[in-house]
Amino acid sequence: MTTDFPKKMDDTLGSKVLVGLVNHILEHASFFGINREALLLQGGLTEEQLGDSNQCIPLSHFEKIIAYIYSYSSQKDPLIALSFFQKMDSTAYGVLGHLVPLASSLNHAIETLKEFQPLIGCIGEISLQVEPEVVYWKWKCRSNDPLFTRCANEYNLSWWLSLIRLVRNEDFAILKAVHFTHSLAKPDLQNYYDEFFGCPVHFDQKETALLLLPKSLNMSLKTGNAGLYDSVRLFASKLLEQQRVEQTFVQQVRAQIYLLLHHNRLSRENVAGQFGVNVRTLSRKLHQENSSYSQLLDQVRLELAVNYLESYQHSVVFISKALGFYTSHSFISWFKLQTNLTPIQYRKNTNNQAING
Repeated sequence: MTTDFPKKMDDTLGSKVLVGLVNHILEHASFFGINREALLLQGGLTEEQLGDSNQCIPLSHFEKIIAYIYSYSSQKDPLIALSFFQKMDSTAYGVLGHLVPLASSLNHAIETLKEFQPLIGCIGEISLQVEPEVVYWKWKCRSNDPLFTRCANEYNLSWWLSLIRLVRNEDFAILKAVHFTHSLAKPDLQNYYDEFFGCPVHFDQKETALLLLPKSLNMSLKTGNAGLYDSVRLFASKLLEQQRVEQTFVQQVRAQIYLLLHHNRLSRENVAGQFGVNVRTLSRKLHQENSSYSQLLDQVRLELAVNYLESYQHSVVFISKALGFYTSHSFISWFKLQTNLTPIQYRKNTNNQAING
């Protein structure tokens, strides 16, 4: 049985990549011995185009950056994707990188990746081929550039490998093998690939895929968290909706507040930094759209607080920490100012309304 998603396209027309992924490469340009300005120039990009890490740009820009990085390397290091992945963190994948590890099981994580993959762009296609003895978790890059495809294949499967390592299992290895459609660059690198993935790695295969034991799909993840998952999923859904329309600056700032709040990095300075401006400029641009940072922060916090109180039984202490308040008392005071009710009163009223139907 094979399940393909998202909808296939015949060519790379319209292929896009998440700005956050591009920024991740640019922020570590020194790792490749290159400066940021040179990569921007080679990619045909400006800093203004990279202001919102949750938006996407044409894939062609990213292809040019990767090609330049590879050609710049005097040794043309074929392991560049694997080496660079070790410097990666979940923020490179934006909200998707934060959401997927919160899934309850490996299959749930894959389904989440399926649903929200457009948030990191239209770089490739994912499919699951389930056989009696093995599951093929496949990836097909949409780029026509062989060099970019090699890098994307290895980088992407490295990320999937990190998800597999979150599976609660200590009795047996659930990853049986790795397949790549591209060739092994040098024979003496085979051992490196086998050790990196912790299993046999085969090249010149008909698919790029991780080969798993079927029963691993239903295994739980160590990082699974139902409450946080639903909260972050709400934000991810809103980002998908916003991708379909042109965002105002207020909407972009609101999205950054959500993202940084979930990464425990929220501050006025960090939000401004995401747009390459200072706090004063951030405030001025928001004022031009009849808004302010404080108003947007209150809106985001209230939306999340209501979701927690209506849908889950999390404690007030848990919610206050999740929303970035220093104490539960300050959260209670703020919530009462917004709703004229304490969090406990709000939850009680909601439960009574549900009972009385």
